[in-house]
Amino acid sequence: MGMDSWVVGQTAFWYAVREVKPAEIVDRVVVFWLDLVTPGRGAGQSQWWMSAWRSLEQTSERATRELDIRSDLRRWDNAHPEIHHELIVRYLCGAVVSIAVTAFYDSIFHRPRIYVSRPGPGERPTRRNY
Repeated sequence: MGMDSWVVGQTAFWYAVREVKPAEIVDRVVVFWLDLVTPGRGAGQSQWWMSAWRSLEQTSERATRELDIRSDLRRWDNAHPEIHHELIVRYLCGAVVSIAVTAFYDSIFHRPRIYVSRPGPGERPTRRNY
């Protein structure tokens, strides 16, 4: 990794840190997490009133869990103001973008070189030693 790769990685990191919208990312992560932890439809869905009742239960459980998650985030921010959850999201996004851009840049401009022995005096270059 040369100096140019380092500059490309740093530029990508700071661009991503400035441009990312952590509130949108946190919202999507919360929705994804709620989809994972909120139980799906159970037995007794054949009757319309049971289906409506279960849907109401799911909606209220989902809303309760979302409020719990958001209050935990707020509590974290109050307990650790120097490392706000949005700052963590920004830095993680910056790190991911930096790694991806640096890998892409290195794959294009820095082909790995295979160091093999050169032919000695009087030897013909072959595929094996050149």
